[in-house]
Amino acid sequence: MGATMAVIETDKEVSWEKDYADRINPELMNTLLHRAVPVLAWTGWQITRVGPGFCESVLPLAIETTNQHGTHQAALISLSADYTGGMALTTLLTGTPLTGIHRGRPDESASLWLVGMDVKYENPSTSHLRAVSRVDPKTARRIKSRYFSGRVVLATINVEFWSEDGERVATAVMRYFAQATQRLLEHRSGGERSTMTKLNLKTSARIIAGLRAMDSPAGAKTIADSQGRQLRIDAPHDKVAAGTHGLLQAKRLQKVLPQLGAMVGARTRHCDEVLRSIAGIEQLVMLGAGLDMRPLRRAAELSGVTVFELDLPVMLAERQHVIERLESQLGSAAAAPERHQIAADFLQDDVGELLQRHFAFSETALTLFVYEGCSMYFDEQQNRRLLQSIRRRMRHPDSMLWMDCVTPAVINEGTCDPNIHEFVDRMELIGERFVYGPADPEAFLRSCGLVGCSNDTAQDYLGSEDPTLGEYRFLTAHQDVRDLN
Repeated sequence: MGATMAVIETDKEVSWEKDYADRINPELMNTLLHRAVPVLAWTGWQITRVGPGFCESVLPLAIETTNQHGTHQAALISLSADYTGGMALTTLLTGTPLTGIHRGRPDESASLWLVGMDVKYENPSTSHLRAVSRVDPKTARRIKSRYFSGRVVLATINVEFWSEDGERVATAVMRYFAQATQRLLEHRSGGERSTMTKLNLKTSARIIAGLRAMDSPAGAKTIADSQGRQLRIDAPHDKVAAGTHGLLQAKRLQKVLPQLGAMVGARTRHCDEVLRSIAGIEQLVMLGAGLDMRPLRRAAELSGVTVFELDLPVMLAERQHVIERLESQLGSAAAAPERHQIAADFLQDDVGELLQRHFAFSETALTLFVYEGCSMYFDEQQNRRLLQSIRRRMRHPDSMLWMDCVTPAVINEGTCDPNIHEFVDRMELIGERFVYGPADPEAFLRSCGLVGCSNDTAQDYLGSEDPTLGEYRFLTAHQDVRDLN
């Protein structure tokens, strides 16, 4: 049951009755699971009853679920087993919402997924199929004790399948992993990040690349592929960077958050315009480079410019892998500007010092610092520390910072607009919660030693009537000239 859930210190804080009403009753869970896992809705699979350590579900006998013999597809019985057993386990984690299913803060989340299964098919299934999963009391106590004390849970849960006439059709032994996400994402010894952290970082970067690839401004050149789909040929870099995974996730996300594609497209084009406006630019510093292929996508404009790409080591490795693939496919190696990667953890490292120590960086060169898609995930002090560090490296009077940010309305929901409330709710449903947005961007920039030059909303930039886009801003700033003396 590949979903992520939130953890509390003790399950005794929430009664079963309240947990049932708020989190795990069948009507609610069917609605949420069908939205999150479309194949469940397609098959008509439904949870019918739940209790502590118990779940009953039904897989209908329908055209969508049967094979050539008119019996259930074996793979769909396995799918039913996964979610039935997973739901039985979920009932034991009292008060624990599923990220991506329920609304919940990522920093309180935990992860649950299937790690192994053994299904034995005993009889043909020629009626609606009832699945039953019960966790024995001893196993239930062990699961609850381990989970709520923050330890890893490895649980084996049985599921039985019954036909309408009482004949047992199949049995399944399901093995699940569960752990508090906060612990799962903690650095391992030596600062190494967990596999889950690496996956989340790569997935987020691929989704943004996918959203960029989907953004098609007026006048974009397209060409039909072998299946008749129109593909952009003016910016193929983002499509390659996203890959199949990123494009699929971006399309799925667009259905839940239609504004997100517009936001990513607007910020990409706004930043590109600022880049083009700086005559004689010598350096481009990308803070949180991710899979932004701007150095290749804008290679002609960056001819002679030195590019510095800062990000976590795992993202730099993924970025280099994508760039090598791009250079192989598009033959862009010769046109690419000089690039340097600098491994950085924005929460621990002094980014300005890392740049200063790099042999190719010059703080007196005309530089554009791009701080894209990061500020909303750090708190005010973390943002100020980073920007003050960058400001100390802006010794050319025309060097500039470009950054995006959100307003407090999408942090604390300080608005009566239902559109913005819905956007915030949906962001939290996918596990994305913004941490900070300056109420007064100019004042915040001044506190960092910077002077604001422009402050544009995505709504104004796109000429949109969607008020949600008005809560997303693009700022430019330069060094306070008094600090240059």
